[in-house]
Amino acid sequence: MQMTIKAIWAFLLVAAVQLAVPGYMIYEQETTLRMGSPYRFKTAPIDPYDPFRGRYVQLRIEASSTRAAEGEQIRPGDWVYVPLATDEDGFAQLLPASLTPPAQGDYLLLKARYASGSAVHLVLPFDRYYAEETVAPEIEAAYNRNSRREQRNAFIAVRVRAGKGVIEELFIDNLPVREYLQRQAAAAG
Repeated sequence: MQMTIKAIWAFLLVAAVQLAVPGYMIYEQETTLRMGSPYRFKTAPIDPYDPFRGRYVQLRIEASSTRAAEGEQIRPGDWVYVPLATDEDGFAQLLPASLTPPAQGDYLLLKARYASGSAVHLVLPFDRYYAEETVAPEIEAAYNRNSRREQRNAFIAVRVRAGKGVIEELFIDNLPVREYLQRQAAAAG
């Protein structure tokens, strides 16, 4: 009898931990979306579609590198704190990366992909825009048309809080992507 009660408690503890981990991850994402500071990141042209990746739109963010803060020695694989600023057009800029968190202001905690001299190339956490399977191909086609070298009017809105960034929306021609698609369909139709 005593062993059965211990086994039940052990099972309940393991089950609680298994539910707590994904629950915390969801809570963290939702809290960032509700309470995080908004930033806009310009996107850039991307490579052709990879059909094995699933139903999302692969994004390439224009601002994916910065320089190391004065006196910092950053190596590939290091986790760095990258403060954010906004340029005159309202888009996010990555300030110099540091191994220590900034005293104030918004920042992203990012992994250094590689570093050369003072240049630091970063792994950004928002390189995929997930969409329903039925509209993902339309979104991808619209994104590709609007993020070429000669025509760049696609960007993402990201919420940033406590070093984490979460995509809020993909915009094309200053419209949320679904609204853009609706207007394009109405104009064609």
